[in-house]
Amino acid sequence: MKKAILAILLLVLVGAVLYFGYHYFQEKRLAKRSEARGNKVVFRVEEKSYTLADFENYLRILNPERQELPEEALSQLFDQFIEDKLMLYSALKLGLELTAGEKEAFLRRMTRDYPAEEGLAEKLAADRSLEESLLVEKYKHEKIKEVVVTEDEIKQYYEANKKDFLVPERVRVSQILVASSEQAIKLREKLQNAGEEEFRQAAREFSRAPDAYKGGLMGVFKPGELPSDMEKVIFSLGEGRLSTVFQSAYGYHIFRLDKKYSPSLLGLDEATPRIRNLLLEKKVKDIVGREVEELKATYHWEVFPQNLPFKYYEGN
Repeated sequence: MKKAILAILLLVLVGAVLYFGYHYFQEKRLAKRSEARGNKVVFRVEEKSYTLADFENYLRILNPERQELPEEALSQLFDQFIEDKLMLYSALKLGLELTAGEKEAFLRRMTRDYPAEEGLAEKLAADRSLEESLLVEKYKHEKIKEVVVTEDEIKQYYEANKKDFLVPERVRVSQILVASSEQAIKLREKLQNAGEEEFRQAAREFSRAPDAYKGGLMGVFKPGELPSDMEKVIFSLGEGRLSTVFQSAYGYHIFRLDKKYSPSLLGLDEATPRIRNLLLEKKVKDIVGREVEELKATYHWEVFPQNLPFKYYEGN
């Protein structure tokens, strides 16, 4: 009997050794395969090579939540990776460096934006990829720091694109929201011929909506900013008129159209900040784009799409 039990125990032990041994070597093999995959070169500029692991680390910075991205998006990010590494190479060749003050400011910003974690500043300071990203940004800044948008450029853009500054019809609307249709009907009958202040007082007293404390004032809306069925009711009202009782998932509404604003054209002064940003963004994009094309023509570089785990759409 003892021999039989011993034999069974030996079989169980051998089975366990084989099972765990197999999985141990499987894990080691997968780890080696993953390591080998990560060591594959995906981009080279002159003597400097970048591996898949470098690109994945680059993605980690741009996509910290690690959302799954489609192949087209990965291709675009890989193109951006190539451009950044070309600019990094050029920055290093030019001897461009980060000052102590720039590094400190960067770390303060990063530690403020990241979740609190012990030793985070030291960890970030040791992350070479973050420092390289900052150096690329400094390189870009050196190329675009003299960019300005003149008043004449703003005026020319405004005159050529006035249609973009047309403001559609808008309405300022208020509401009273209650739980029952009976209460809503009674309130509407009471307020049918009331003035604005009386409506606002009723909203403060009876409305369950978050805007009750403001006398029911919802705000100013243009077409497309409200649910379509609600919008049809509100936009059909005349100024100072009340809607019929409107039922939604929140309860029963009485809307008041306080004021209608006719379509209008933003003046040049009002449009200037928006135009300045648009033109500045375009100029910066053009300068950086030309710089990248020049670097591509200057340095010898090569892409190895066969080592990427997704289909690469070059220049997508």
